[in-house]
Amino acid sequence: MPEFDYHGVSVTYDHAGSGDPILFLHNLGGDRHIWRNQMRDLAGSHSVYALDLFGYGDSDTPATGYTVENYLRMVSEFIDAHRLTNLIMVGNCFGSAMSLLYARREPRNVRALVLCNPLTAATLAPTLTGRTARVAAHLPLDALTRAIRLPGLAAGFVVREQLGPRGRHMDGATFAGLRRRWSEPSRLLPPAATTRDLSTLAVLDDFRPGPSFPPVTTIWGAKNRVLSAAAGDRLNRTLCPAQAIELPDCGHLVMLEEPETVTTAIRSATRTALAG
Repeated sequence: MPEFDYHGVSVTYDHAGSGDPILFLHNLGGDRHIWRNQMRDLAGSHSVYALDLFGYGDSDTPATGYTVENYLRMVSEFIDAHRLTNLIMVGNCFGSAMSLLYARREPRNVRALVLCNPLTAATLAPTLTGRTARVAAHLPLDALTRAIRLPGLAAGFVVREQLGPRGRHMDGATFAGLRRRWSEPSRLLPPAATTRDLSTLAVLDDFRPGPSFPPVTTIWGAKNRVLSAAAGDRLNRTLCPAQAIELPDCGHLVMLEEPETVTTAIRSATRTALAG
C-alpha cells in the first residue's frame, strides 16, 4: 500500500489507472474501501486515488489534530505532492465537505465535484447523529474514545444505521468489513474529536458558487439517518448543482448501496466538465 507522509503521520492511499485524475474522500467512520467499486470501474479511463484520512483505515491515528482545517491541509498537500490538476473530486459526507472546501480555495484546480450526502452544519443538525455530536463536542472524550473499542454487536448497529433499505441486501463480506473497522481500537477517537470542529462547516450552508466555479453534482440517499436529506434539498438551492440525484432506497453509503448509479454520475460529471 502506498503511503503519504503528512508531517510525520502516515496516510495510506490506493492508486490505479492513468489519465485525468479523480480523488475519492470518505466519510467520518469510513475508509478508502467504500469506493472500491468506483475505483475499479473508473481506473480504465482515469487516474484514480482513494485516501484513508488520518485516523481511519490503514492510516496512522495520531492523538491530536482532528480539525477541519488540518484535514483540509492534508488533502491540499496530498494533491500538491502528486501534482494533481484538473481534478474530479468525489466525496461522501465529511469527504464531500473537504472537496467543497478545497474547491472554494483552489477552484481553478478542480474540474468537477461529485458530493455524496454533503456534510454541513445544517445537514447534520436535525438528526440524532447531529444531536449526539453537539453533546459530545462539550465533553472531554478523547482519552475515553482512544481507550475503548466497540463490541461487534454495537459496531454492527452503527453500520446498519448508515444503510437504507437497499443497503440491507449488501453482501455479507462488505458488511463484515465495515463492522470490523468500527470495532478496531481507537476508531471512536477521530469522529468524536472532529465533532468539536464541525460547526465551522456552517460556511458551506451559505456558499453560493459563482459562474466560474466547477460544476457540482449532488447525490443523496433519501433514507439517510446520519444526515438530513431534507436539509440536503435546501442546500441544493444554494449550491445550484448541475445535477441533483436522490436515491430513494439508499442511506448514507450510496456508493456501496447503489454503486452503478454513483459511477454513472461521476462519468456524467466528467463529460459535462469536459464539454464546458
